[in-house]
Amino acid sequence: MATQIDTQAVVHPSAAVGTNCTIGPFCTIGPNVVIGDDTVLQSHVVVGADTSIGRECNVFPFVTLGLAAQDLKYVPGTITYTEIGDRNLIREFVSIHAGTEEGSKTVVGNDCALLAQSHIAHNCDVGNHVIISHSASVGGHVTLGDHANIGSMSAIHQFCHVGRAAMIAGMARVVQDVLPFTIAEGFPAHMRVINKVGMDRAGYTAEQISEVRKVFRTLFMREMRLEEGVRQVREDFGESENVKLMLEAIDGSQRGLARPDSATFEINLGD
Repeated sequence: MATQIDTQAVVHPSAAVGTNCTIGPFCTIGPNVVIGDDTVLQSHVVVGADTSIGRECNVFPFVTLGLAAQDLKYVPGTITYTEIGDRNLIREFVSIHAGTEEGSKTVVGNDCALLAQSHIAHNCDVGNHVIISHSASVGGHVTLGDHANIGSMSAIHQFCHVGRAAMIAGMARVVQDVLPFTIAEGFPAHMRVINKVGMDRAGYTAEQISEVRKVFRTLFMREMRLEEGVRQVREDFGESENVKLMLEAIDGSQRGLARPDSATFEINLGD
């Protein structure tokens, strides 16, 4: 099926639009843009220069993709990139900004759902199957692991990492790293429990979920320093890939961990 470009859309001559695409009225597509097959830009979508959008994406009205970073270090005229994968749902008024430094990029993976008015800042690295809910804001240089779920109206500070299959509760203020497979909430956010429902939906087995719960409790629910908990986990679960992922997140953390507070102990007693 032929690509349909509305007569009221503006497409730069250097842009490459795939087959069976729909470019709706009042869309503006900048130079050196690549749009994959079967992607729909419904209307009033602005795609900045040097942006790529994958196959089978559905982009709703008033979305801006790949515009210049909201970063005071950005130098006008610098060439930076935005890469958006396949089968992404991008709802109304979402904004995704390009990188800041020359040649840098912002990346969004495949099969993500970016809900209305959510924002992904410059130089972020967003994995696959990520959900970012209504009005959530993700600061610059943030990393979101596969299957992460970011709650409505939450905010994630620059350079934070949110691990695989982790969940950020609505209206949380995340200022430190959140480990894979956990749920964080609060102001500031603290890890509370493991994300059992999220892990189940992502295809993890009951045994894997139970193992992660035991690791979480060893790390945070016992009267020992984190270093001692890490050492104990390595001894007890060292060969598990999921546990290795959690320990790597601890070892690589630059902003520190959103460690559980005292209220978390009561929650886990009843878990």
